[in-house]
Amino acid sequence: MKILDSDHCIAILRGKLDLRIKASPEEELAVTTISIGELTHGAYRSKNPADNLSRLDVLLAALIALPYDEMSARRWGSLKASLEREGKPLHDLDLQIASIAIENHATLLTHNKKHFERIEPLTLEDWLEA
Repeated sequence: MKILDSDHCIAILRGKLDLRIKASPEEELAVTTISIGELTHGAYRSKNPADNLSRLDVLLAALIALPYDEMSARRWGSLKASLEREGKPLHDLDLQIASIAIENHATLLTHNKKHFERIEPLTLEDWLEA
């Protein structure tokens, strides 16, 4: 399973990322409920909220929505404490997304690999790299 971050979802919505080229037909693609919140917030802040929310609905219908559940929350607490000890804190929402990916044994698709690479045992890919 691969989890798309907000940047990858936005690229799809803007026509800059074609999943037919990147993903095999049998590959499971998901998005976290955290990213759904970020994308919904962005749509409401846009000049065309109704249109952008409608396009987001179409995209989300094709993806699995992974929740921030108890196991993800426990992973988040462990990772947050570890990163704080190392002096490398990470934004809470990003850490929640990473926790969901780890708990679901999924690869996180992110254009911000440098930001996430310090999280073990998170697996990363970037489908937006040139």
